[in-house]
Amino acid sequence: MRGKLDELDFKIIRHICTGVYSYDELAELCNVGRNTVYRRINKLERMGIVTRRVMAVPNFEKLGLSAVIVGINLNFQDMDKTLNFLKKYPGVMLICKTYGEHDLVFILLCGREDVGSCVLKLRKALDDLKVQISDFDVSISISWDKLEFPIPTGLRS
Repeated sequence: MRGKLDELDFKIIRHICTGVYSYDELAELCNVGRNTVYRRINKLERMGIVTRRVMAVPNFEKLGLSAVIVGINLNFQDMDKTLNFLKKYPGVMLICKTYGEHDLVFILLCGREDVGSCVLKLRKALDDLKVQISDFDVSISISWDKLEFPIPTGLRS
């Protein structure tokens, strides 16, 4: 894969790892034309290296919502069934398979006043799905901040 990418591709990847930029902004940062950036991002997308998404992080506190972070452990045989279920479950935003303390970690948006019933409803739905869960841990947050992340070591010039 690395052989198919050149320095400009890596420069674009480095910049999009640190934030959201327009094509014009990336072109300026990379010292190339806007159309060049557009074509390169299309190439990176076709290669499966980047995915375009419109992303907005609302202020949950002002919306009266709580972000509930749920970590679960389950039987490996139940993984695909659980993932497919969670992808369709109302309020589930982000799902991560992990190799850490939990097999899956995901975010569930609930009304601030309804967190308890929201979590119980999800747990019952998973029980009804006949998924064997050994751990079901919950943490509640009412607000998020966008953080600037450092460029991963493998992407530095």
